[in-house]
Amino acid sequence: MQKLHQQTFAQKQRAEVVRNLQKAGELLQGFEEGINFTQLKKFNVAKYMIDCNQEMGIRELTKPDDTFNSVDMQRVLETLKGSRGEGQNAAAFDSYMQMALEQTEKIIGLFSQSKLDSLEWAKVIDPLLVLLRDVMHQTPPKAALVEAEEDVKRMKFNIEECSQAQAQAIADGEMKEAETFYYKKIEMQETISDLVKKKFELIDKEEVTAFKIPIKRVHETHNKANIDISNILKKKERLRKRAEDDLGRLLNELEKVNLEDYNATKHYVDDKEKSSFLLKENMQQQEACWKKIEEMEKELMRLGQARFDEVKRRTKLFEREEKRRVEYQHFLDFCNQHKQLLELTITNCETAEEITDTLDALISSGCNTIERRLREIEKEMEEERLATHDEYFQSFRKMYLTIGDLQYKKERHIEELEKKIQTAHIQQEFYMETFNPKAKEWSNQKKELQGIKQDMENQVGTLRGKGMQYVEWFQPSEKALIEAGREFKHPVEELKEINETRQNKLIEYHELMTRQDDDEAEYAQELAEIEKLRSLVQYNQENQVRQITMGPGSASTTPSYKHLAGSLSMEEPAPSSVVHSGPGSLSGLPRSPNGPGGGVRPPANEP
Repeated sequence: MQKLHQQTFAQKQRAEVVRNLQKAGELLQGFEEGINFTQLKKFNVAKYMIDCNQEMGIRELTKPDDTFNSVDMQRVLETLKGSRGEGQNAAAFDSYMQMALEQTEKIIGLFSQSKLDSLEWAKVIDPLLVLLRDVMHQTPPKAALVEAEEDVKRMKFNIEECSQAQAQAIADGEMKEAETFYYKKIEMQETISDLVKKKFELIDKEEVTAFKIPIKRVHETHNKANIDISNILKKKERLRKRAEDDLGRLLNELEKVNLEDYNATKHYVDDKEKSSFLLKENMQQQEACWKKIEEMEKELMRLGQARFDEVKRRTKLFEREEKRRVEYQHFLDFCNQHKQLLELTITNCETAEEITDTLDALISSGCNTIERRLREIEKEMEEERLATHDEYFQSFRKMYLTIGDLQYKKERHIEELEKKIQTAHIQQEFYMETFNPKAKEWSNQKKELQGIKQDMENQVGTLRGKGMQYVEWFQPSEKALIEAGREFKHPVEELKEINETRQNKLIEYHELMTRQDDDEAEYAQELAEIEKLRSLVQYNQENQVRQITMGPGSASTTPSYKHLAGSLSMEEPAPSSVVHSGPGSLSGLPRSPNGPGGGVRPPANEP
């Protein structure tokens, strides 16, 4: 066309120009209708990622063809189903197990709606399942005390039998055998005390096994689960935040590109309409020029060149527009695809957050349930410990009162021995004054009594030491009972009151016996007076009979009444004095019911 425009004007040339113009129009129309850039099927993702300022990589995003994996959470569900109802503490976890099954099924349902892998969450709950199984199969605390309680019951039964045998021995007057039973009871009560102390050791050991170690594991498991859940939430929150930021930037870029596309399309349409108008106008001008060809040759050539330039510009414009349109379409496809990835990632993150929250609630509830059960176990152990303290108090009371009773009897025995030793010493001194051989017997008896007294004092010292040791052993239980608000009378005070009561009764018995002795002495004196009067009356009657029989002359040889009465009164000893006949008698010593010597009989095998 450019060459034709440079040739001379002729009719033939004009026809050729018209034909070529028609052909050029057809070529232009075909070019505009047929040109495209479909050969660029794959768009440059990296370039668009940079253009849209996307921070997340494609590998970090959830793909539509990704599948969920709930195998590990299914395993957790099966473990919960298998653990339900098992173990001796299963009843305490029924409600939690039901809730855990429901929550786990909900979590599995959430996984099926997502593209998530349940392994990360299953690892968080696995330690709780192990801890839950161990606590549910834990032996109740009281089971560890069964053997010790049976031993205590057996010893109490033996003590009861020993008490019955002791009571029978006391009733039969077998005091030596009764004292032996005292020592047997004390020995068995000490055995009960040791068994009760063993129960404290078992309780402490069981507390470590059944409470302290599990509660430590609960806290460690809960803290680790909180850390893992916090890490998962932070990780998913960061991923979600990045995805939301990328989505926001992508949408902003898409809005910007849409606006540019609108402006470019509008500009292209305007340019195309303008170009069509120019081409049409050019044709009209060429027609006018053909009419004025001779006059407007130069104008024609200029216009031909202008058309050539315009066509060239238009082809470039069309190419650029078509390329831009394909590029725009590619960008739209990328935006739709990337938007889907980002939205799917955000949905996945939201689902992961919901799963994590549900799992956190499940783990927290499980740890709290286990801790509640362990607190109940702790309370049961405290109650068992307090009951053991009560039991030890009863054992200590019986043991302390028993040994106190024996100690009291031994001390009274020592007092009696001291009296007998004093009496034997007096008798020995008395016989020594007269060189009586019986002084040796009283000396031997005094030594024997002193030996028995020393033995009794040693026994009392041993019993007193045992009593102080019992009180020292009882101090922890006493402190525990006081802290628990239990009211009780301390066996030391109780024994003191019992001994005071015994002492008061002995004083009353002594006063009663003293009054009886005074009454008996007064009665004996009255009886002696009566006997004296009876003798006087009898003597008077016999004297009268003798006078009647012998006559008046015999009266001078008969003693008078006053003389006889005086002789009788001189023969009768004074009530306040004691007369001993024979060598070795000791005047002025009081008599006793057992004879001379204040109740001490020379040589005796036993006091």
